[in-house]
Amino acid sequence: MFLNIERGIIVTATVISFSLQKGGVGKTTTSTLAAFLLSQKGYRVLAIDMDSQANMTQVLSDSDDVKQFKGTTIREAMLDRENFKSYIRIVNDHLHYVPADDYVVLLSDYQGEVPRDELLIAALVNVLDEYDFVIIDTPPNLGTQTLNALMASDHVVVMFETAKYAYNAIDRFLETINSVRKYGNEELNILGILATLSDARRSDNKELLELVQEEYGDLIFNTVIPRRAAIGRIPVYGLYDNPELKAATEHHAKFIEEVLTRVN
Repeated sequence: MFLNIERGIIVTATVISFSLQKGGVGKTTTSTLAAFLLSQKGYRVLAIDMDSQANMTQVLSDSDDVKQFKGTTIREAMLDRENFKSYIRIVNDHLHYVPADDYVVLLSDYQGEVPRDELLIAALVNVLDEYDFVIIDTPPNLGTQTLNALMASDHVVVMFETAKYAYNAIDRFLETINSVRKYGNEELNILGILATLSDARRSDNKELLELVQEEYGDLIFNTVIPRRAAIGRIPVYGLYDNPELKAATEHHAKFIEEVLTRVN
């Protein structure tokens, strides 16, 4: 993303949302691991949890108690945009995050001078020049939270669980992306479609993956994230003292290499 200021154009953070209006497709796991793995490579990363379920927050904070963040979440940060920095939590020098809780959904009640779906980008401009990447997790719907994420993003990763309902959701989500382009974020780019939770033993998974590859061609990432127990246990073992972390992140690490190739 670029900011125009009096001294010229400054290159700032690349903002990437992970989204689909279908639950259970790996959005939170993938976005959280993307933020973590990019930070491990030395990039300065800000992870933003736009999902009221706050699962990204739980993993990054290494705590199940999201009530501790009440009044200091992304919702308040967006409404208090001039003081956005004060809502950022620090994991380490390279990984920061803004938490969520149940009340993020109340953004849909906002009425003010900034258009409701532009609250996030209006707040983010205050910190974009301090990061290399901003990674956004979104809820499983096309409400205010997701639209804010898309309006603020340079790129979106379309999440595709290799299952029928997720396949049906892709085309409708692409229509949403086109609407966002038309009404506000003309530069929003589809970084790619990521196949997740794929079970090689199931013929329907294989057939749906082949169908999506045939329909969407180069949009599909080469990496396919398998359904693997070690990945599923990340919410249990976390990121910081997880004996299975290497196995859990093996395929996501390959995905990150593709991401870096596509954004550069």
